Amino acid sequence: MSHPTHPATVHFPITTTLLTGGLDAMYFLSTYAPTSTAVASTFKMLDIAIPPSMFPILSYYTTILTLLFSAPAVATGVYELMPVIKRDGFSSKKAQVGALHALINDVTVVGALYNWWSRRSTPGFTPSNENVLISALVALPATLFAAYLGGSLVYVYGMGFGGGQTKAKARAKKGQ
Repeated sequence: MSHPTHPATVHFPITTTLLTGGLDAMYFLSTYAPTSTAVASTFKMLDIAIPPSMFPILSYYTTILTLLFSAPAVATGVYELMPVIKRDGFSSKKAQVGALHALINDVTVVGALYNWWSRRSTPGFTPSNENVLISALVALPATLFAAYLGGSLVYVYGMGFGGGQTKAKARAKKGQ
């Protein structure tokens, strides 16, 4: 198969991780006394109909979606990175960036797993300050950085292009 699968599987877990972090941050800001008035005023001014009290429920379910969507992303990422590591070890920059990309994503998945586990029996799935810290201040920026590294793997290091380009060159030579 010359077309890489991993890039097609990453968009949903990236999106749900960012949504979870954003929802938890907005819930925290709406319940934190120094910022609650500003959040309420902003929601009223923008005519946002979803009350912040719904954010814990929404973020709990986006956490579940993150875990579900992460499984194929992790599996395909391992499948596509392993040949590079087997070939180069960790001596190539591509393998090093790929391993860092995987490690950061693994940390965010473990954080999502912890947040799901710790909130599953909490009334209203209300996040603790620790849950908000994990989803909004750790997982959200880590996911953005890991996505940046994933883009670097493709656009800087050519990850995922080798098989398709090699086959295209072979076909071009046959056609000459």
